[in-house]
Amino acid sequence: MNKKNNGSDQIVLAAIETIEEVDFLIMTELTAWFVLSGYLEIMRNGSDILIRTGDIFVFNKGDIVRVIGSEENATLSVKFLTNEYQEEFPAFKLNIPLSMVYKKDGYELVKNCMAYLYVERIYPGAGSDYIIEGYSKRLIGLLYRYLGPEDEKKQVHTASDKVKEIVSFINVNYADKLSLDEIAEQSYSSKYYLAHSFKNQLGISIGNYIKEVRLFHSLRMLENTNDKIVTIALVNGFPNVRSFNEAFKIRYELSPAEFREQRQIRAVQNRADAELSQDVLALLSPYVPLGELPAGTSIAPDRIEVQLDLHKTIGQYSKVNHVLKVKGELMDSRLLEVRQRLRVKWVAVTRIFKKVDIRLSEGKLFCSFRELDRMLQQIVSVGMFPYLQFQSIDLDDWEERGFHNNEWFQTIMTELNLHLQQNYMTSQDWMYEFRCFYEMKNSRELRLPLVNAISIFKNYKNVVIHFPIPPEDAMLLDMTCHNAVYCIDDWTRMRKIPLETALNYLFDEEYIRVIGENTNMQDQNRILDRMLVYDQDDYLHAYSDLAQANASIWQYINLMNQNEIAGHYFPPLSLDSAKLFEYFPDELASKLSLLTPDGRYKDNWYATAFVSRLFDEIVFKNNSCIVTKQQDNYRILTVYPEEEQHLFINENKEKLELAWHKAKSPYVFIKMELTNLEGTYRLIKQRLTTEQIDQRLDLADLRKCKKLSFEDIAYWNAINRPSRSVEQLKIKGNHTLEFEVPLFGIVMIDLEKTND
Repeated sequence: MNKKNNGSDQIVLAAIETIEEVDFLIMTELTAWFVLSGYLEIMRNGSDILIRTGDIFVFNKGDIVRVIGSEENATLSVKFLTNEYQEEFPAFKLNIPLSMVYKKDGYELVKNCMAYLYVERIYPGAGSDYIIEGYSKRLIGLLYRYLGPEDEKKQVHTASDKVKEIVSFINVNYADKLSLDEIAEQSYSSKYYLAHSFKNQLGISIGNYIKEVRLFHSLRMLENTNDKIVTIALVNGFPNVRSFNEAFKIRYELSPAEFREQRQIRAVQNRADAELSQDVLALLSPYVPLGELPAGTSIAPDRIEVQLDLHKTIGQYSKVNHVLKVKGELMDSRLLEVRQRLRVKWVAVTRIFKKVDIRLSEGKLFCSFRELDRMLQQIVSVGMFPYLQFQSIDLDDWEERGFHNNEWFQTIMTELNLHLQQNYMTSQDWMYEFRCFYEMKNSRELRLPLVNAISIFKNYKNVVIHFPIPPEDAMLLDMTCHNAVYCIDDWTRMRKIPLETALNYLFDEEYIRVIGENTNMQDQNRILDRMLVYDQDDYLHAYSDLAQANASIWQYINLMNQNEIAGHYFPPLSLDSAKLFEYFPDELASKLSLLTPDGRYKDNWYATAFVSRLFDEIVFKNNSCIVTKQQDNYRILTVYPEEEQHLFINENKEKLELAWHKAKSPYVFIKMELTNLEGTYRLIKQRLTTEQIDQRLDLADLRKCKKLSFEDIAYWNAINRPSRSVEQLKIKGNHTLEFEVPLFGIVMIDLEKTND
């Protein structure tokens, strides 16, 4: 763990940390993690849990944890210390993270208390010791009230009693010389069976478990004592200093001496800091109003100034591979528009068995693909590719028509495969996705007929198998993988995996459990609740579509800032309130749609178009702006910064009301010093802002109409589009580009070199 701040109070420790991938972690104290940015994937006592930005999770002393964190995540960690004079804290009940959705009332109080405790702990003032003690006791009280202590008899752990017995034995005797033979004798087990069971249940070998326990106890002694390093090594079971140094450096990327030295330097630096840093404020401000922070000072970074050499590039921009979802009838003109303006290649084909005419005559099946062909040919005719999704709902459709014979289902799938091969020369470029888990509410089922059908299509190069989370053996798309198919997770991230390996993973109970817990549906409800914040606000509801457009651009920029390759993602785009996935709430599907059901463009249509038009070479990027180039042409996309939007919305109601009544949104001023430019350029600026929405008063009557004519819809789309301005510039050497981005605002600028 790379700590940004640290402390050594006898009551509680508080730090903002980057939590890196950890094969094994034993929680030596009651600990709470508050993810301020990024995400953490953890396995706790054998259960998988995803902690997203803004979530809080509590670990009990003795919890066994494996961690995978997003790069440069920031996590506020609060750890309670106990000694021989204190009563042990109970094990608290928490299986899913506290959030704006789950235990919302308790979440608000816990997050505020953790933030206040951290600020007071890291930036102490007069009376801080008493204030810290008060916050720590309040936090424990909140956990008692909103979580409650876990009944020991009801605690669920996937580890067997035998493995838990071994864990307890090692935890007590880690300082002794331990061997697998001795541990097996202690537990009356075969050492080979014991080693296999331990690794299978906890994901770590017994030897590595012993080493990790010794390292964690050694780390605490390095932090809290002045003992010699040789003493720490021997006291914690290492045979000598050399083996301790080697193990510690592999685990923490520092020698014990270097770790202690860096910790002492950080402690001096922390004491020298007189006020809260801007970085810390930026991390905390989305969750806690700055004015309420004990040591908080107001910040309003309203300027971004950069100097760019436009001849230099910093990387390549890859575009997301969107899949278009359509609820109603496909229209050739709309498909052409989506392909040309949004650069979308694939169109989802779902409910396939409803598009196949199946008849049973004299014990034989006869099928016609006429309706399915009409849709496939329409997609191909506009230069796009079908993305066929075989889902559990297809089996439901099959059974609703009175067919319950799984062999007949395989027969129809085989007939479909032959039909595609014989009639579509381009079918190798299509995508064939199998969603074999039943994803609807309260189900834990793997649909075997769909699993068996995968092998029928195995000769196609674009076979995709859905897993709720990526299998461990999944590889990046640019890695070599023999006999490969693709796997796609709930976040639409595409990876490669050998076919046989993928088929084996489908039967893993881990995935059945994740599906059965409906975590995917809970995630969607959480997104919906956050979007409803705008709809339920008297002043912000008119801008909810624009806020969603902002969020879609942040998503792309965050991928790049996390060094993710956008081209490895295949997220669906809803064209007309079509559900992105079958388990989506109808209300969320409507909000995420690019168009209204009657064909009016929403703000997210333009945001998607802006992102799709960016060039492949990146000149500059930060959290809210990206500059791309192609030869001597440049495209600049800027969105109001995400952290600034949270800061504004978290202001008290009076300030919010005053700002909107004056019809002036807060804004960020952008100043770009562009160098190495020569020639005549067209400067094209497109803007989507709240001011434009306020000016659409003449559309009020249209908003109330339940049914609009084609002329009404065309008029709406003409008025509703981004504002556009064009000017011609003659540039020799340098040019200063200045513009403002208001709250919820999006600005797209083209610098096109002309032949003049």
